[in-house]
Amino acid sequence: MPFDPNNDSIAITIPKFTLKKNSDGLFGKYNEPYIISMAIDETGLASPKIDFNVMPFPKVREGGTVVMLGDGHLLYGPKNPGKYIALSVLIMENDSDMRHLGETLTEIIGSKAVELGMSGIIAANPGSAAVLGILKELTQLVAGQLKSNKDDELFRVEGTFLRDHPAPYHINREYTGLGNDFIDLSMRVLPLSSANGQGIATKSIAL
Repeated sequence: MPFDPNNDSIAITIPKFTLKKNSDGLFGKYNEPYIISMAIDETGLASPKIDFNVMPFPKVREGGTVVMLGDGHLLYGPKNPGKYIALSVLIMENDSDMRHLGETLTEIIGSKAVELGMSGIIAANPGSAAVLGILKELTQLVAGQLKSNKDDELFRVEGTFLRDHPAPYHINREYTGLGNDFIDLSMRVLPLSSANGQGIATKSIAL
């Protein structure tokens, strides 16, 4: 059956990434990068929330490629986003003692969102451009807090996926070559009704 953008679900995933360069320079045989994703879609604007996920990857060598199982590491979904999704992806290097990474990041994201007044800003400006703008600000604050915990920022990327295009949300597209001196990243947009259960499911943080 053809994809129905008004009802069918999508997922945005990372199938693989490569650590091109060791952020610790000559020190340390392995890196411990982790991926943070934050997404806000149009369906959640009545009760604003962030779809959030984090995944650590211990013992990654310089030049090493991490390949995910199945459809990849979930950044968003699976669900129907409405008119758009604004997505921000941040990759950090874990140089601190963060034994409870998920809980720590949930607290940081929640507190920085309150600090920005995101709920009120989104309610007043619910369009995709404004939502992406405030999500970028949140990503900047989160990265700054993590840097103060002695973690290094490796890469970040943000963007929107819109429904009302000939290819809604850019489904079935794989973005390759995303990255910088430290990271090379691939990203997929899939029509997907349910997660494959191979990775960590996304969580919601109420604003």
